[in-house]
Formats: sequence, C-alpha cells, structure tokens
Amino acid sequence: MPKNLQKQWWFMFPITFISGYAAFLLVQAAGIGGLESVSQMLVFALCFAALRTGLQFVAWLAMVGFMPKLAKSVMDREAGPN
Repeated sequence: MPKNLQKQWWFMFPITFISGYAAFLLVQAAGIGGLESVSQMLVFALCFAALRTGLQFVAWLAMVGFMPKLAKSVMDREAGPN
C-alpha cells in the first residue's frame, strides 16, 4: 500500500476509529474488563495494530477494485516524476 495514502486523513481516520472500537470489543469479549495492567494494554495494542493493518489492506483492495482512477492517481503521486 502506498505511504501517501496512509497520510490522508480521509483514509486513516475511519480505519483508525473502526479498528480501535473493534479492538475494544475484542478485549471486552475476551473477558478483560479494563486496561489496568501492562499485559492487558499490550493485548489491546496488538489487537488494534492487527486490525488496523488488515483494514488498511481491505480498504486499499476496495479502492483498487471500485475506484481504479483514484488508486492510479495515488500510485502516480507515490512514484513521483520520472
């Protein structure tokens, strides 16, 4: 995935929000009530990082599949002038 896309607020804000909320729900479902210890925070952080990475990949695939012109313009900006 291009690094330029990861700097766009309209791409990263919803993904970060959704993955944060989903990680919170996963931690709650695992029976971890609050984040009182370092190990509980580490579990939350690992869930959050994995979900964010997966959602970025899925969003990029969706953008390539449904909006190829936008994906091409992002890739062209990433490549820079030749």
